[in-house]
Amino acid sequence: MKKDNPKVVEHVAFFDAEAAHWEDRYASDPRFARRFARIAELFNLVLPAAPGRALDVGCGTGIFSRELARRGWRVTALDASPEMIEHAQAHPDHDSIEFIKGSYATHPPDGNCFDLILALSVLEYVEDDEAALRHFAKLLKPGGLLIVSVPNRKGLLRVLEGLVFGVRTVSRGRLFGSRGDYLVHQKHQYSSLELSLMLRQLGFRKVRGFFVGAGISGPSWLLPLFERRWWAGMYCAAYKKLGSGESRSHLPTSGDRVGRA
Repeated sequence: MKKDNPKVVEHVAFFDAEAAHWEDRYASDPRFARRFARIAELFNLVLPAAPGRALDVGCGTGIFSRELARRGWRVTALDASPEMIEHAQAHPDHDSIEFIKGSYATHPPDGNCFDLILALSVLEYVEDDEAALRHFAKLLKPGGLLIVSVPNRKGLLRVLEGLVFGVRTVSRGRLFGSRGDYLVHQKHQYSSLELSLMLRQLGFRKVRGFFVGAGISGPSWLLPLFERRWWAGMYCAAYKKLGSGESRSHLPTSGDRVGRA
């Protein structure tokens, strides 16, 4: 019998422990509430008028799965954490969503079966991120959308975060406590350009992108200043899977003013 990878087991255990208060973060932490609002705004801008079939990879407790279902999408949602899936299924609005415990790799690539794939805060935890993207490309229909969020490697917030985590590690937790625990499990960070080039090679074209995650909750007028490439902690973008004969060139739009690579 094949043994589970110890690192994967630790990774799943970490998110199992997070599951009980995952929903509370989006309800009570203004930083998470803003992240939800910005991604919902992206949905407004890029999702087609006619809802189709969606796959939410790394769905957590189903926060964005439910938002898609509310908009009329038929949603299949995956997460490797049993506790995350259990909490997702316990939510009163879960009935129209198919929640499955498992990773993207356990979902067979039947090919061209989804109109939309969400992979929010997923790629950075995957050992082989390029293999994951190839898998998503197989699952998407031509013209379908892949919406991804990743850590912004160019942002000073991430640089400072890494320094804090390094000091914490060297001091064996005596300084900064448990701050940045998730960085133990994170394998990748990306610039917006790196992400776009990876997807371009797989036949995707960026539709819109933006930076989010200022590390502060307000004042609201100040947040846009920090939600830029030089500081923000996260980059989020929508990419279209091109059909045969479509150009890969990206035509910037007004929505890309803080997100173009």
